[in-house]
Amino acid sequence: MKLQHYFWSLAFLLSIQLMNGQEALFEQGKCIILSEENKPVTYIDTIYKGKRSLKLDGKKQSVALTKDKNVKNFRVEMDIAGDVMSGLGFRAKDKFNYHFIYFRPGMGGTREAIQYIPIYNGALSWVFYNYPVYETKANVSSLEWFHATFEVRGTNLKVFVDHSPEPQMDIQLLDTEISGGNFMLRSLFGVSYFANITYEELSDHKSKTSKPSTNAFLTTWEISEQFPRDSVPNHFDILIEKANMAKSWRVIDHPRDDYVNISRYFEYPKGIVVARKILKSGKDKKAILNFDFVGKVKIMLNGNEVFSYQKIRFERMFDGMFRINLDLKKGENELLVVAEGDASFFGGKGFKYLGRLQHTNWGFIARLED
Repeated sequence: MKLQHYFWSLAFLLSIQLMNGQEALFEQGKCIILSEENKPVTYIDTIYKGKRSLKLDGKKQSVALTKDKNVKNFRVEMDIAGDVMSGLGFRAKDKFNYHFIYFRPGMGGTREAIQYIPIYNGALSWVFYNYPVYETKANVSSLEWFHATFEVRGTNLKVFVDHSPEPQMDIQLLDTEISGGNFMLRSLFGVSYFANITYEELSDHKSKTSKPSTNAFLTTWEISEQFPRDSVPNHFDILIEKANMAKSWRVIDHPRDDYVNISRYFEYPKGIVVARKILKSGKDKKAILNFDFVGKVKIMLNGNEVFSYQKIRFERMFDGMFRINLDLKKGENELLVVAEGDASFFGGKGFKYLGRLQHTNWGFIARLED
């Protein structure tokens, strides 16, 4: 009788949701489940603390991806009980490119409880997009149910926890080439349960667009091809020579993203890139380069080394963590940044995402100050 009552209650709840214009999401047979090795696996339908739920363990069942949807504006509601990282991908172009909003239940009550990042080519660039904008507080606890509402209209994302009248996060999405797409559920480093998942499409409206930075961040660069990683001491110098000989520079410019997120430019991010920028000066003068980075880096000005870090730096990035003086000459000055990402941090070969080892954070932030 208890089981029969449960299913009648579930049917009643679903009927109410459908009456309100909501549709069930991530139903069995209407999504695919992939392992950490990018293999199709069984949909795990289970009962966790009284709720029928989809279980992802981060390994054998890593992600769930809907089929054949092209949704831009929406409201998604669900109950989540997660261990380490539990989140929703949306406007997914494919398994490697989407927007991602996720919770860290073990960090509930801190400014790291919720985080938004764009996923470019499988790169989980969490060290780039941090508090106070892209990480915020929420009262959530590990493996305890909480309700999450995600609302996306145009470039605006709002996240509400436990039916709060005010959003715990209210931000402008970062620029991507994706205007609509599928939904994804993802669990990392532990188990997550997702229940009562519904969505409804919303009408579009003009949301405010984030303006280009006015803080002199250097976002326009030329970048080389991707070169293989190596541990020989002079490898970065060799790559500078190869980049200059190849002359295959590509111009990049995303002024609404202060960070130079190199992973967005390579389908399989796993190597080293040389970034080049010409700084023009009306006279000989001194300037200050404020910057931060992940992984390894070497900075050259007019052929001379001004900074080098050949260990692996793997921390959140912020403007101005490092400051160096630049002696600019009158006319054109060539600034080079040789950048390697965080792959070596993960056992030397990279972070595994859907069957491949790659950089998950790769790039830098730079700002010039007179």
